[in-house]
Amino acid sequence: MEAWFLSDIHLKTAEERNGKILLRFLRSLQEQNPANIHLFLLGDIFDLWVGGHDYFAKKFQPLMEALRDLKKAGARITYIEGNHDVHIEGFFQKKLGAEVFVEAQHYVIDGVRVRVEHGDLINLNDVKYLKYRSIIRSPWVKPLGAILPGRLWDHVGNKASKKSRARTSHYRVANEDSLVQMIREHAPKAYLEKPFDIIISGHMHVFDDQMIDVEGQKVRSINLGSWFEEQVKVFCLRDGKGEWVYLPGPE
Repeated sequence: MEAWFLSDIHLKTAEERNGKILLRFLRSLQEQNPANIHLFLLGDIFDLWVGGHDYFAKKFQPLMEALRDLKKAGARITYIEGNHDVHIEGFFQKKLGAEVFVEAQHYVIDGVRVRVEHGDLINLNDVKYLKYRSIIRSPWVKPLGAILPGRLWDHVGNKASKKSRARTSHYRVANEDSLVQMIREHAPKAYLEKPFDIIISGHMHVFDDQMIDVEGQKVRSINLGSWFEEQVKVFCLRDGKGEWVYLPGPE
């Protein structure tokens, strides 16, 4: 079994550099043995996707076709929503056939217990974000995601994401050490909810891979960082062993 973990690509279009890298990666998975692949998308794959609108599916059409082909070929796809891709089950679950969740999920992959989550509840000091999350996840926003036109969401979301990106980028640079500490302190807390061997998250835009002792057990804590780096890397769990894999750039 091969499990691949991606997060925080923040795609604005399918044609940008990271869109081309992702498309090439998805096609490469299809050329292997898709029935042996479990693809985890751990949120913020897109800079904005709200609801099940065909608007967003058409905007990212080459990627949607690649995901659909991969799923039809036998791959399993799990999508954990982030804070830039919300209420997406109308397309990804109902039309694409992926599993869609909001909160952390647990899997056993080749005997390895894995907890996956977006990671947006790790930093409980980010009061502004937690307020935003409570609003975007409120029951009355979900129907709006389906009612309001996708183009309107795209327009409003692009303006909001620019402000958010500037704020979070500055915050990350100024607080990288404390963010890493939060990630590592989150692992023992999460372990008490349900034990695991590896915990994998995103959201923080900080690469971290650390072995941590929890109640006498060694667990691996991983944050996937982001695709804003010069070289893109993803985490792969292959035959029970985890490794980082660098993806080739666009052709």
